[in-house]
Amino acid sequence: MKRLQKEVLDLEELDENISLSEFTLDDFRIELTNYMDKNRQKLEDAPFGLYAVAPSPSGKFCNTSDFSNISDNAKDIIKPGVIYCLRQKGNTDGNEAVNQLSPYFLVYVRDDGTVRFNYTHPKQILEIFRLLSSGVNKPYEELCDIFNNETDNGSQMNKYNQLLKIAIREINSVFKKRANIKLTRDRGALLIPKRKQANKTDHFELITWLVIK
Repeated sequence: MKRLQKEVLDLEELDENISLSEFTLDDFRIELTNYMDKNRQKLEDAPFGLYAVAPSPSGKFCNTSDFSNISDNAKDIIKPGVIYCLRQKGNTDGNEAVNQLSPYFLVYVRDDGTVRFNYTHPKQILEIFRLLSSGVNKPYEELCDIFNNETDNGSQMNKYNQLLKIAIREINSVFKKRANIKLTRDRGALLIPKRKQANKTDHFELITWLVIK
């Protein structure tokens, strides 16, 4: 853990069994605090739903960026798909027991519908986000053009709506499993009311998303 505080997490070590409690997000919080100090107004003025398009190191557009510092195993993990950042609507008090980032959820779902990392793995998802986006200060014009053509300038979003539905189904499934496990392992655990268990698209706000091509 001390080594992780000083080094970039090697995606080769990522494992589906790693839980949120096994890593701190302090390094990301520090980066965010530093960014907010310089760009607070820009963030406050930004609308919900902002997105960007970045190349996958294992996709057919990998030559649009330099991925020489990413291992082969990491490249195999980061396949084309979408990272969604969602915020649950309504009263979420108590949900921290099964989602320490409540009311926010991060999910990385691949184009084939595979959920590679669900909301219990924010460190891994944020590390992927960082690897693909950090230091990039202008759009990948070629990828943006491809995305715009693919979606008819945003009017045909069926593919990404379907991936969003898959992400929300995964959130609901994992949320219920963790809530049930909590009940069986913790004497002080309380049953989370159904009204606080978001399981439909309209139970969430889309904060931002990253398209990985």
